Amino acid sequence: MMDIKQMEVFEAIMRSGTVSAAARELGMTQSAVSRILARFETEIGYELFQRTNGRLASTSRAEAVLVHVREVLASVAGLRDMRADAVTRREDLLRFVTVPSLAHALLPSVLSAYLERRPGTRYAFDVRTTENAVEATVRRQADFAIVALPVSHPTLTVTPLYRSTSCCILRRDHPLATRDRITARDLRDERLIFLHRRQPTRKLIEEAFARAGVLPNIAIETANVITACRCTARGLGISVVNGLMASYASDEDLVILPFEPRIHHTLAFVEPTGRDRPDHIWEFLDCLAEDIRDTAARRGVVAVDLRQGHSDPE
Repeated sequence: MMDIKQMEVFEAIMRSGTVSAAARELGMTQSAVSRILARFETEIGYELFQRTNGRLASTSRAEAVLVHVREVLASVAGLRDMRADAVTRREDLLRFVTVPSLAHALLPSVLSAYLERRPGTRYAFDVRTTENAVEATVRRQADFAIVALPVSHPTLTVTPLYRSTSCCILRRDHPLATRDRITARDLRDERLIFLHRRQPTRKLIEEAFARAGVLPNIAIETANVITACRCTARGLGISVVNGLMASYASDEDLVILPFEPRIHHTLAFVEPTGRDRPDHIWEFLDCLAEDIRDTAARRGVVAVDLRQGHSDPE
């Protein structure tokens, strides 16, 4: 039966490239590492390395196995962390994941406010794409995620927090920066910065341009709002992105203007279904809501608190 030690040995060899390097890292002899690797290959049912003149070369199967092995080792590491937390009685550990645009400015501000309420709290947060953040929560590698909808998974509970709209991000010296709002027709001759097509609202934005009879001049496609705003700041184009995200990802030198027709974005709290939400997470959400409300008001961005039963922004 394969065990964790076999996986650790295999992963160390794949990462370091040689048995000798893996042995040094693990504090074992080379012969012990070789024996454990041989047992692992027996359990797997096929050779993971080609052996030529005493050297190892990983096979394509080894690369595929490595993906699963690293997932198992990450889960085991998470369990060990939980055990250490239980031993040290650190019950106020916040483990969560979010997306780059929020991690850039929102979370440091929220964590600062939260720390005033609960001094001594430890944080363990990761920054990932929405898809990977959801996956980390499913795998219990995080207690919750703060991401944009849509999110759907049978083992997760999704609580909408705030709804915002798409906005245009412009430099203050741009001729359109004095407008109250921007339409697709206004952007006919402009270089534009969009998020990648895998983003759910990208299709809605393109449809808005199509209805206006405008073919968007997409100069740059990027994965997140932070990069889009930084490109705008360098004069590379006008960004059409989530206004709430942009209020955190951009500085005061950029103007955020409503894009019409309005395209809605929803920020949500995602957690495993059936788990009680402890008091410290409720407090974290209070700090989050307060920071979003203040920042949106300061930047003139629509942000409707969905926890209070408000309607969608019109």
